Amino acid sequence: MSTDTEITNYQTVFVVPESAVSYFDRALDPDAVALMMGLIEKGPDKGKWKIEAIFEGEPDRQALGTLIAIAAMSAGIPEPEWDLMPIPKKNWLKENLVSFPPINLGRYYIYGSHIEMPPPSDKIALQINAATAFGSGEHATTQGCLMAFEDLLKMKHPKVILDMGCGSGILSMAAAKALDHQVQIDAVDIDPESVRVTQENCVKNKVSDCICVWQSEGYEKVEKQYDLIFANILARPLIEMASDLYQHLRPEGYGILSGFLTHQKPWVMKAHAKVGLSFVKAYKVKEWSTLIVKRD
Repeated sequence: MSTDTEITNYQTVFVVPESAVSYFDRALDPDAVALMMGLIEKGPDKGKWKIEAIFEGEPDRQALGTLIAIAAMSAGIPEPEWDLMPIPKKNWLKENLVSFPPINLGRYYIYGSHIEMPPPSDKIALQINAATAFGSGEHATTQGCLMAFEDLLKMKHPKVILDMGCGSGILSMAAAKALDHQVQIDAVDIDPESVRVTQENCVKNKVSDCICVWQSEGYEKVEKQYDLIFANILARPLIEMASDLYQHLRPEGYGILSGFLTHQKPWVMKAHAKVGLSFVKAYKVKEWSTLIVKRD
């Protein structure tokens, strides 16, 4: 006879340097039903970060090992010691929904489908169930991008926008609604699941008329130039694609960059300055940073 304590969930816990946190965040977020990270303040691992990922059912160990190995290689660190441990059954998806209250961020009201109350009439409402794609609005990098976009609108109303690494499509949809659909937005992601989720979210939020979504590895399938490019990805790919960003920005165009920890900001800034982009403004939300850069 099964009980509420029947073991059906699995957990992995390991420790990494702060510089590697963002890589493991992105690698594990799509598959884990709960992902928790925190700074270790005492003991032999003081100053490092503890990462705890929980899965409903036992994940494929080989696939999980590959994700962890790739994240470690991308971060330039040895692969951390990890193992899978069974834990008591719990509906983590339900727990996550309950712990995802509506987010009020400037003019935006971001909420999940589990919220029954109608959104405030004086806010731009974005219904997001990120599920298997990055971008529920909770993450500090998404919030930093929205803050930067709000400031950018005081300087420029972009007509053509690219959302590089769109995840759930939250930034594309926020821009579409803020600009009253008077914009052309291309949203691309290397992950086909993110493309699917973005397409579904665009339909749900009634912005499909001005957002085109497709799969692309970086700028590989991107052909034109833009007034604004969102790139909420990771420090290393941002640095590697700095020249592509410059080439795909129109003169006087802006880039909003995020997905990197604050201590990585100088590296990201240096790479973009090297290709000819000027620094406009920086934002910090928790341990994460966001930048606005400009092509003069």
